[in-house]
Amino acid sequence: MHEWGYAPTVEALSRDLLGGTVSVAELLRSIETTRDVVVEDGFAFLQGHKGLLQESRNRVESHRALNGFARAIAEEFAQSIVRSCPLVNCVALSGSVASGGYAPRDDIDIDLFAQDGAKYLVYAISLMVGLRATIRHRHSFGLRKLVCINVVWTDTQSHPFRRQDHGLAFELLRCKPLLGDNYFRDVIRANPWVGAFFPQIRETSKSSLRIPETSLAGKLVRWIGRHERLLHLLDRVSRLATHMTYSAVHWLEWRDGKAMDRLHFLQRVKYPYEVFQD
Repeated sequence: MHEWGYAPTVEALSRDLLGGTVSVAELLRSIETTRDVVVEDGFAFLQGHKGLLQESRNRVESHRALNGFARAIAEEFAQSIVRSCPLVNCVALSGSVASGGYAPRDDIDIDLFAQDGAKYLVYAISLMVGLRATIRHRHSFGLRKLVCINVVWTDTQSHPFRRQDHGLAFELLRCKPLLGDNYFRDVIRANPWVGAFFPQIRETSKSSLRIPETSLAGKLVRWIGRHERLLHLLDRVSRLATHMTYSAVHWLEWRDGKAMDRLHFLQRVKYPYEVFQD
């Protein structure tokens, strides 16, 4: 968790503990036996990482105030992308909204699971749906990116994952399915190694959202998905178009050292599943 720049609350640590969930009381008793971990103001951090405390405290407070808005936008996005693109098998909330540390300038991070051969078509459509969310909520948030597509995993990539380590297991633990929770549980069953790190992941809660009716555009996308050659062509075109957009955005940020450091960090921790790493 420190790698991601925050100190967890004791409650969050007990819930997301490597090896399985324990009670807060049991966790505190264990912490009392070591000098490596410090508990202060309800947060837990390693010795030498007290600098994370104030930022983490601020994030928890802002999350309490703003999470309702962020969650509503995420659910709106999930229903919109599934309505427009039935090639999406699961939409999962991730990042700070899912983990309890949402701050006003954070993106709303989304993980997508998609049909084989449709990764970049799905990515392109999701960017358009995300842009629509930005425009719709511009009076409240301004014209800034609200929804960030964290990763798009295809069937083959996730059944099973080629990468099998605690970092990816933690990313999956933080996934909170908004739509397609049955598919997400199927992913976890296809990757029993995840349970070896975090057995509590088998207790994924059921989504309360209803699958929306497919739109006219969505029916066209579904038809494309059934025609392998056409899907392959459109996926290649989508990859080219989205890569140009991706490169332009990061070119505009190249003088921002913090933004570039963050980009390189995300590319490293997501490897080989960050977009355009295939």
